[in-house]
Amino acid sequence: MSVVAVPRKVDAEYAIEYLQEHPEAGLCCEDLHWWITPNANETDQQVLLLDVVEAERLKDDPRVRPVSGIAHAGRSLWVVRRMT
Repeated sequence: MSVVAVPRKVDAEYAIEYLQEHPEAGLCCEDLHWWITPNANETDQQVLLLDVVEAERLKDDPRVRPVSGIAHAGRSLWVVRRMT
């Protein structure tokens, strides 16, 4: 029997830490539903959830950047900026 982990709701500070520790992850939005996916190439997976206020804080954080032209219409994606 497999156990499916239920995504938990987090705040923006926790979410940015997760994104920095998991550079393949991303912040996703569809309608008013916000989540962190463990792999920005597969945005259907959800590991963390954010409410609208926390998600807006996170997407406005200078450490993340929007990704344009993702395959899923109507969905937005942000990932951690690569600092050089």
